[in-house]
Amino acid sequence: MAYPFPDDSVQYFFHKENYSHARKLIEQNIQAATAVHAWDIALQNYKTLIAIDSITRDFRAAFEHLKEKEEIAQKLLIIQKDRIINDSLKRQPIEEMYLNIAELEEKLKKNDEDIRFRFQMVIAAAIVVCFLLAAIFIQIFRFRKSRKNNSNMLINNNLNRFQLEELTRLLQENEDESQQFTQDNERLETTNAVKDKLLSVISHDLRSPISSLQALLNMFNTNNIARTDLVIFFGKLLSRVENTSTMLENLLHWSQYQLKGLEPIFNKVDLQKIIDECIHLYRMQAEQKHIVIDNSLKTTVHVFADVEMLKVILRNLISNALKFTHSGGIITIMTTTKENDAVISVKDTGVGISPENQVKLFAMNNFTTPGTEKEKGTGLGLKLCKDFVEHNHGKIWLDSKINVGTTFHFSIPKL
Repeated sequence: MAYPFPDDSVQYFFHKENYSHARKLIEQNIQAATAVHAWDIALQNYKTLIAIDSITRDFRAAFEHLKEKEEIAQKLLIIQKDRIINDSLKRQPIEEMYLNIAELEEKLKKNDEDIRFRFQMVIAAAIVVCFLLAAIFIQIFRFRKSRKNNSNMLINNNLNRFQLEELTRLLQENEDESQQFTQDNERLETTNAVKDKLLSVISHDLRSPISSLQALLNMFNTNNIARTDLVIFFGKLLSRVENTSTMLENLLHWSQYQLKGLEPIFNKVDLQKIIDECIHLYRMQAEQKHIVIDNSLKTTVHVFADVEMLKVILRNLISNALKFTHSGGIITIMTTTKENDAVISVKDTGVGISPENQVKLFAMNNFTTPGTEKEKGTGLGLKLCKDFVEHNHGKIWLDSKINVGTTFHFSIPKL
């Protein structure tokens, strides 16, 4: 018997994965086979059709076709059973006929169990697929919701970051303005302090020696003083004028340093030459007090320093030594080398400094005491020394004993 489409055509489209065309051919074959009760042909086509349903994941169709297939299988078994009974009645004894019937019933029973098992598997598969689809839909919903939340969060974060940056910028501007105001206020306070100090020194410390000089010149001009007394007064006045000159020079350096912030200019400096020049400036004042100033440095030592700052340091230390050394004393200027520094020491045989006063010498508040002949000072000298030594990358310190003398040491880098 010929059918509308041979099995080869179905297999061709099946292997080409043209499942829709193959399904149409199979359905036509099943219809033709059923019409002529060719149940074995219909059963074979149902197997291929169920395979296509499984591949295309059409579980509902697979379930329906499976039931139709099993119905045909039942019909085929009944036909086979009837055929066997008829054949057995003709050819076999009764015992064999019953045996064949028992085997057929067993096959029918197993077939029923197989149908139930397959039905249960299809149901289980359908349930699993439903759960999987539900889980996928839930995840998609959560993902979309999370993406929306993340988008909103990102927008809020960007807005917060912008606000934070703007707030930070405003705070920085306020801080810069506050710092500028603080700096301007500090400069103003420094300027006022310098002005007050200048006025104080000019009104008190410089007026006294000028008044003394004026009085002496008036007496000399009116011939109201003897020549011998004039010589004595001139000697004392010379010492006071030289001391006043040092005070005025310190005052000028200090005011420039406070107002302009002097920066050192480093050069190669012959230390022996600078010490001799500073000693020469105080030669007359030393002779007036009968004090010997000795430079013990007999060899050439070069340092790397600002020459003008170095002169200010030496002049102040020599001036202080003269001020606090009694008549007949000795001032010795010594130089030693230590590693990369030259250490200059100004040693006197003066009145010495008490321990409680030593800690006041380099303090911010200017500290001063009268000299052995009541010489006055501004208290700026040692403060200038400390600042200028440190600007030249050195250190300053002292050793002192009451009624024995004082030695000031400071270091300067060597070449």
